[in-house]
Amino acid sequence: MVLSRFVVFSFLLVLANLSAASTSQSAQIMKVGMSGAFSGDNASMGEDFSAGARAAFSRFKSETGHTVQLMAMDDAYEPRKVASNVRALIEESFVDVLFGNIGTPTVAVSAPIALENKTLLFAPVTGSSVIRPITPDRYLINYRASYEEELAAVFDALAAELNLTPDDIALFNQQDMFGSTGRKHLNKLIEKHNIDPKYDLFQMEYSRNTLAVEHAVADLLIRNPTPKVIFMIGSAGPSAKFIRLTREYGLDPLFVGISFMGSRLFVEQLQDIPARILVTQVVPSFRDKALPVAIDFREDMAKYSPQAKLNPLSFEGYIAARIFTKPFSNELPTSREKIIDALESLGEFDIGLGVPLMLSPQEHQASHSVWLTQLKVGQLVSIPFSAASKLYLDYANLLE
Repeated sequence: MVLSRFVVFSFLLVLANLSAASTSQSAQIMKVGMSGAFSGDNASMGEDFSAGARAAFSRFKSETGHTVQLMAMDDAYEPRKVASNVRALIEESFVDVLFGNIGTPTVAVSAPIALENKTLLFAPVTGSSVIRPITPDRYLINYRASYEEELAAVFDALAAELNLTPDDIALFNQQDMFGSTGRKHLNKLIEKHNIDPKYDLFQMEYSRNTLAVEHAVADLLIRNPTPKVIFMIGSAGPSAKFIRLTREYGLDPLFVGISFMGSRLFVEQLQDIPARILVTQVVPSFRDKALPVAIDFREDMAKYSPQAKLNPLSFEGYIAARIFTKPFSNELPTSREKIIDALESLGEFDIGLGVPLMLSPQEHQASHSVWLTQLKVGQLVSIPFSAASKLYLDYANLLE
């Protein structure tokens, strides 16, 4: 009888251990949810960012055995589609984190829902101040530099070498909060550099998710004198069309855009257009053969996402995912709050990016670094900021 009880007890103990092991194994899966553009003119943005992120998550699984499952939903860069996507991800798919949501007007919808549900929104693809409060919010953590930092980096470089006047500067922007925030930042820079603001900033606008830029081009054609530098706060399709039409009419300003503009679509549509185009970036060159994370990126994309395109946006997705998984090499956290605690505990850290990164309770933007690229020979090529003014002056570059 005693033996029988011992056997039963041992059997129950084995079952308990198996159950615990099963629970432990299931705890090593984390779900992250993304609402982004996977259709329409901005479809390449969702495709490229998610491809880079998935490659990094696959690397993480191969190194740790832990799974980060990326669940993506299409919002076509339409704010009205975002709320239902985000609520479905949180309430039906039970994601632990919202990851990499794309665009300012769309993130303006998803961020309040994240806060309402106490769910982290990590590394959204926007530099908007909307999700960069002065006092960091616990449930908003960014990877990338802000749009203000992007604009300041290139504007400061130009203003340091050139005697810009109000007539020299114009703005082409999207007619929404994305564009209006860019206008505000640009006006601050004009004031910072004591450029006489005797006239309002010359501005040309288009409506989001349209290619209706002809009226903006018409406004530019009748502008006298013609601006020498056009800053661009817009998405890829309309920005590319504006540049193409401007060049067809014989105008040759320096076009200066921020990272959100420089997607795969933008490059593809302007390959045959001789124009002077600068685009700021929130990542270094993925082609850099000396940068450890760039080497990892190229290898992991070839291994895990071989059909995907390598470009700054897929590199951003990769970097964001590498940062996100950095605290979890031993085990995945068991709650949403512990995810945030782990990320905030990173302090100053390094993933081989070549610049300092920091996350803490007081710092919810990992990077403040900005890089500069020039669209040349059908690709975005890294150049130093000191070259910006030379491009402004040197028309001979068009003939190269």
